[in-house]
Amino acid sequence: MKIIDVKATPVYVEMEAPLLWSMGVEHGTTRTIIQLFTDEGIVGLGETYGGAEMVRRIEEARPLFIGLDPFELQSMVQHFEVFKVTSEQMARAAEMKFVSAGIEMAIWDILGNALNKPLYKLLGGANSTFVPFVAYVFYRYEKNGIGGETTPDDIVRRYGELVERCGFEGVKLKGGVFPPEEEWRAVRGLRETFGDDLKYLRFDPNQAWSTETSIRYINRMEQFDLEYVEDPTWDLHGLSLVREDVRIPIATNQAVISLPQIAPAVRLRAIDVLLLDMYFWGGISQAKKVAAICETFNLGVAIHSDRDLGIGTAAALHFWASTPTMSHSYDTHYHDQVGDVITEPFVFKNGGLCVPEGPGLGVTLDEDRLAYHAKQYLEHGDDVEFFDPKQRPGWVPHLPLF
Repeated sequence: MKIIDVKATPVYVEMEAPLLWSMGVEHGTTRTIIQLFTDEGIVGLGETYGGAEMVRRIEEARPLFIGLDPFELQSMVQHFEVFKVTSEQMARAAEMKFVSAGIEMAIWDILGNALNKPLYKLLGGANSTFVPFVAYVFYRYEKNGIGGETTPDDIVRRYGELVERCGFEGVKLKGGVFPPEEEWRAVRGLRETFGDDLKYLRFDPNQAWSTETSIRYINRMEQFDLEYVEDPTWDLHGLSLVREDVRIPIATNQAVISLPQIAPAVRLRAIDVLLLDMYFWGGISQAKKVAAICETFNLGVAIHSDRDLGIGTAAALHFWASTPTMSHSYDTHYHDQVGDVITEPFVFKNGGLCVPEGPGLGVTLDEDRLAYHAKQYLEHGDDVEFFDPKQRPGWVPHLPLF
């Protein structure tokens, strides 16, 4: 069997209400859907970041995977590793990681379909095929009568809605938007309102705080029994200064995104939990490697999700279930997104999702939905979540914000 062609389609999917974060606002998500064709008629599905620029990068990368036998998957992974070798590749390095992740995802889908096995079995099997999630709660602008959460009471109410709808037993609050005192009150409100029923409470100010603000407010949050605080301040040195003076575990998805950054993170004792983003790391194979390194150094592991659609979500579910060292539940934007490109979008039950049992990723592309969201992309373009030109014209984010 040989890979003979690839088709990449940029799509745009709206959020039900705009999501606020430290650096701007997310109105929707731009993703690229990959269809990888073989000479035996099997078509593999993949997903990755980006729009038209990502399509150009995929076309540029065709020599790295066209003509390969899908069972030579590691050869494809190695072909992409050239982009981490030298600073001369900086212009392409990040985007080629995203390309590699999407292409590898599609190859795994091909292999699963060829062998009539779900991906998690190709990755070694799973102790459980139920993947637990926590709610992902943002401050939001109002849109068509939905959203508008700006106060601690609003945040408490929003989490309650998601518990009722999805059965979650935990929450990650996205902060870095309002002054720390206001967001501290939101964390307090969640703990006081839901008590022990809130098993997992996370907070993520997205690097917006200075080291001194981080130390002061994380120590004040200790009474609320947080699972971890994610990226309170920026870079490994800043995180190490914070970690030295707080007892709540520190997690990151922003300060450690490449293999050379793991060793200094360990030496500096900067983090307790590494949040794996399959796209940042270059795909499932590389993420598996990182999970093994984390096991060696006793770092917790979880998945970072940044507006994955159904294809990417399916891949992450297979990864989570087949990686026994996963130590924290999954959080995702999925419950905030309006639309998908698969025939049977995921529905949360009992606070989680089941890994698809069909061959490969176990999801099917809906051509009509793909066409609709491709048209939405032509109308919206790439969703640039940095800045906030409509609501805060002239506002420019900077670090630290507080």
